[in-house]
Amino acid sequence: MRLTATEVGFFEDYEDEEALEVGVSGIDDAGVRRSFSIQRSTYEPDEQEVQSGMDSYNVSNEQGFTVYGCLRRVQLNGTLLALEFTTEDAEILETSAVVEVDLRDSGVDIASLSTKLSEILDWGAREKRPELVGLNVSE
Repeated sequence: MRLTATEVGFFEDYEDEEALEVGVSGIDDAGVRRSFSIQRSTYEPDEQEVQSGMDSYNVSNEQGFTVYGCLRRVQLNGTLLALEFTTEDAEILETSAVVEVDLRDSGVDIASLSTKLSEILDWGAREKRPELVGLNVSE
């Protein structure tokens, strides 16, 4: 699926919501408005979250379906963002396994997007972290 992004936003709250988020909204190939929210908490997961599999970032769609640790690969190449989901999680989110997001007309600062995505996705359970290509990854 290809999505032409019309809006990209960032959200950070370390006190009340305790979340970091990147939101992407746009129009897909069929002319349908779609959105994805990629987020994580700002605190380390507790034992209950670890046991329930919520010890990672999550992705939600415009319908509110949410999955944790669902991305295998995220690549940022110029103004093209590619999200590669596991097959099972793509089905839950009612999307294709690979979503290409054209950021050209979104007005987003690509460097900021890269940093924010890295901060969200390179967190939590190691085995649930996606391969990050072309993103500012801190060691």
